[in-house]
Amino acid sequence: MKLEDKKNRRRQQIIAAAEELVRETGSTDFSMHALASRAGFSTPTTYNLIGSKGTVLYILLNQYQDRLDNSLLRLESSADPFEHVLHAADVAVKVYTADSAFIRSLMRFLLGIPDPVHRPAFMTRGYQYWWRAFQDLERHGHLGQTLGIDDLSRDFVVFFSGVIDFWVHEELDDQQFHLQARLGVIIRLLAIASDKTTQRKLQTELQSCRNNIKPLYKAPSIDP
Repeated sequence: MKLEDKKNRRRQQIIAAAEELVRETGSTDFSMHALASRAGFSTPTTYNLIGSKGTVLYILLNQYQDRLDNSLLRLESSADPFEHVLHAADVAVKVYTADSAFIRSLMRFLLGIPDPVHRPAFMTRGYQYWWRAFQDLERHGHLGQTLGIDDLSRDFVVFFSGVIDFWVHEELDDQQFHLQARLGVIIRLLAIASDKTTQRKLQTELQSCRNNIKPLYKAPSIDP
């Protein structure tokens, strides 16, 4: 076996060990010593092979982003580019909730630990996901000079990160996560839809979400 192949096999052992620890503990708070012990290596060897624990956890996060990107690529183009964006949001939620407890643990790390190297690269992939989802809207002339694909992509990264935060803290269960994400997407699409037929379809979808979504907060009382 070539030296690089041997190193890659050992790196995969470390990644698999990290996944086991996250699943067993429901947390990413384990030490590098615990990770090295689970993988069957010394702590210095583990650092030399793969770097910090953060590097390992971002590898796991990026594996799920790979699944997300591949799911979007497999998503058939729709005759309705607005519907395609809705489907892209549904795909994202489906990938996250397919393994809720594990993903929540990884996302707590993403949301809570600053990382000037790995986090920007990971969030850039989120931006690129939405950028690809909006391409059909741009091709069909639904985006003008005032609002472009970059504006929407950046807004959706920020918006979706907020919904994920509620889900990670279990203020939304899987079903409500789906509904809240879909509601936010519909509201944003309504802001750019000019065709009456599209507006009516989106309004119907909006009402469906409203009928099933639970309130997050109590509205303030208004003095007479």
